[in-house]
Amino acid sequence: MAIKREDIYKLIESVPDEKLSDLAKLIKSLSIPEVEPSEKEVEAIKEAQKEYKNGKTHSYTIDELRKEFLDNE
Repeated sequence: MAIKREDIYKLIESVPDEKLSDLAKLIKSLSIPEVEPSEKEVEAIKEAQKEYKNGKTHSYTIDELRKEFLDNE
C-alpha cells in the first residue's frame, strides 16, 4: 500500500505541539540529498584507512584541535 501525502499530513496533525521541533528535525534530515563522494575523496579515505591500519595516525588533544582550527580564523 502506497502512502499518500494526505496520510502524512494527517499524521503531522496528530503530533503534539511539544514534539513538532523533533518532527521538523527528522523531516529535514530526510530531505537532505545524499551526495556520492568524489573520486578524490574516495582515494583520500582509502589512504587514511591504510595509514590507520599501519599505525600511522596521530592523536590530538582538544586544545591542539582548537588551536589549529580556531586560531586560524
